[in-house]
Amino acid sequence: MLIEMWTDYACPFCYIGKRRLEEAIKQVDHKIEVVYRCFELDPTAERDISDSIYEKLAKKYGMSLEQAKLNCNNMEEMARESGLDYQFDTMKLTNTFDAHRLTLYAKTQGLMNEMAERILHAFFTESKHIGDHSTLIDLAVEIG
Repeated sequence: MLIEMWTDYACPFCYIGKRRLEEAIKQVDHKIEVVYRCFELDPTAERDISDSIYEKLAKKYGMSLEQAKLNCNNMEEMARESGLDYQFDTMKLTNTFDAHRLTLYAKTQGLMNEMAERILHAFFTESKHIGDHSTLIDLAVEIG
């Protein structure tokens, strides 16, 4: 079975969904291949964004900073339930186009799944700048 997962590295729901899908696959006795498809939530995003995630969400959805922080706290709890550790306070917002390009290159090397996981972990847990080319090179080297 082939599962195509449309995802963006800036989407907290996508990483949680990826982890939940992996757990579900472990529960079935069937050969399943997962292919990640690129989808930019905000293709107009700049490479270097000075706003925090809270400021960005507050502006985008017309809410207060406190409401944005509460929403992120709820998302952090959902992530923890899936074994993930989100660090919204130190997250570096960016354009994800080049991260997607790197994942497609990794696919040609048979390393798409590893690259997707590494980029997601770098962004949500390690607060790495996944729009920065030197960061992406370092991540690619790590996975081979």
